[in-house]
Amino acid sequence: MGSSTLALHRQFLTSKIDSTLCATHGNTPQFPGNHTYEFGRIGPSFLYFSTELKRGAKALVASSDVLHGHGLYVGTNYLFGRESRRQSKPLVYHVHGMFEPYILARARWKKRLVHWFFEDANFQHVCLWRALTAKEADQIRKCGINAPIVVAPNGLNPAEYPTPEKRAEWIPTPRVPRLTKVRPRLLFLSRIHPKKGLDLLLTAWAGQSYKDWELVIAGPDEQGYLTAMERLAASLGIRDQVVFTGAVTGQTKIDLLYSADLFSLPSYSEGLPMSLLEAMACGVPVLATKQCNCPDVELSGAGWLCDPDLDSLVKALSVALNVAESERRQRGAAGRRLVERSFAWPKVASEILSACAAHCS
Repeated sequence: MGSSTLALHRQFLTSKIDSTLCATHGNTPQFPGNHTYEFGRIGPSFLYFSTELKRGAKALVASSDVLHGHGLYVGTNYLFGRESRRQSKPLVYHVHGMFEPYILARARWKKRLVHWFFEDANFQHVCLWRALTAKEADQIRKCGINAPIVVAPNGLNPAEYPTPEKRAEWIPTPRVPRLTKVRPRLLFLSRIHPKKGLDLLLTAWAGQSYKDWELVIAGPDEQGYLTAMERLAASLGIRDQVVFTGAVTGQTKIDLLYSADLFSLPSYSEGLPMSLLEAMACGVPVLATKQCNCPDVELSGAGWLCDPDLDSLVKALSVALNVAESERRQRGAAGRRLVERSFAWPKVASEILSACAAHCS
């Protein structure tokens, strides 16, 4: 959500829209770019609450014509939602997969409390909802929301993922300083979080014979889940077959994506994951669950879809890893074309801005 929100902000600026991005940070600010403000958090990190932002919210809202809230149930929504209501400013909510059944089932009593405290009032004030997919638009309606909805997916700028003239001989990663490639590579690149299905991938890998391939796991650790996954790999007897690189960003991430022969994201729940779009932008064939909400992967021939269970993933892996290399290249090229056609930020941002012009008077 953070990377897609920042990318949309940058596209607004490119489109000559006066956009300001406000966010909270933990230990250190991230300095993500122009026209951004970062405020230090206090209290439990999951609240995303900042007293510094509380002091500045009134002036920030007063200087704005439209407020965009990304995600739900956090302190930034409370502060900006309250001020948008007080100042009668239009509010747009970007759901980012938070109405997925998997997410709604988590921490139900906490969400009920937050709804009572401020989200019910915000929901009533929102004049436009943005859904990433038609499926998410249906989920919004099932919550009893009648306000207008614009369906606009996450996006990226394909030009930022150019095919390298020469593939990197080795890649510097936090945990493997010189990551070299010795066999065809299956890459998982995402947050190391329970909902991402990494437990399924490791279990599937252990139950089959994929000795001609290597499995690389990249991404930032969340909630200490990396340790749990390393222990799972050890208990399955595959710890020495799996490479955990840590978080990768920038050119290192792009080099790692281009080094992959197959990308897998077996998530239990998603909105529309940026990592999946990035993999396709780099011409990598993808294997994802249907819960990634990108049916175009299968329709365009960019890869394979499966259910978020072990049997389905094992069957899909067996197919994807055993097709001819030429077929994987063809599917990777189809993914790149799909991104260029349907997920480029200029097109997505234009759809959002048109909806704002129609509904955020």
